[in-house]
Amino acid sequence: MDLILRLTALSLFSLLLFASNAYAEKVNVGFEPFPPLINEDGTGYLIDMLNSLTKDSDLTFNFQMMTYARAKKELKEQRLQLIGFTPKNNETEKFYQYAEELSWIFNTNVDFFSKNKAYFTIENLPTSSIGTLIGNADFFSEITKIPREKFVEVSSLNQLVKMLDKERIKVILFERISMMTTLKQLNITDIYYQKLANVPASLAVSKAEEGQQLKIKLDKLLSSIDNNKFFKDLSQYNQLANDGILTF
Repeated sequence: MDLILRLTALSLFSLLLFASNAYAEKVNVGFEPFPPLINEDGTGYLIDMLNSLTKDSDLTFNFQMMTYARAKKELKEQRLQLIGFTPKNNETEKFYQYAEELSWIFNTNVDFFSKNKAYFTIENLPTSSIGTLIGNADFFSEITKIPREKFVEVSSLNQLVKMLDKERIKVILFERISMMTTLKQLNITDIYYQKLANVPASLAVSKAEEGQQLKIKLDKLLSSIDNNKFFKDLSQYNQLANDGILTF
């Protein structure tokens, strides 16, 4: 009799576990690597923050690393439910026709990086001399008014930094924390930086009904999150002077 009761209890537990998983909402996420917030191996500060939401919700996250251009395309086709980072309220007009950002923001700085600070006089730079990641050139061109033809896009931060080190490009334009982290990791020093702008980052969902329901849920969950708790180790980067040289 005891064996039958134990087997019955185990069956009921398995059934409840299956039912719980069946009703969990799986969110397919497309992220562009922004180390150490979003690392290429699927770890990072932002990953930890989103995973913490699963404790108090029915959400589960499936993280995929990809270029920002691909993430936007997959969101438009509704094959992804969440993408990031986006430049809060600063994306292109076309983007906002199919996507909407969450209320949540993370403050970031966008900087120029170069081996020679004379190259910060952008007007004197030739075509294809400013490097950034795939999917970012249109946005940067729009907010800086730098002609689009002066940009060249590559697929990874490591590649971008190595191109700068070999002087295949003159300048990098990208987010400060991820660039400085990559430069330090690759042990590339004596790089000048100059702040362009503070650009709050966010995450985006589809404007379709499913996306709007997810936005409501995520906005509510993230409203109770203290950014300082998850990102306190990164605050030093936003406290740097507006320009300087990186020596590590």
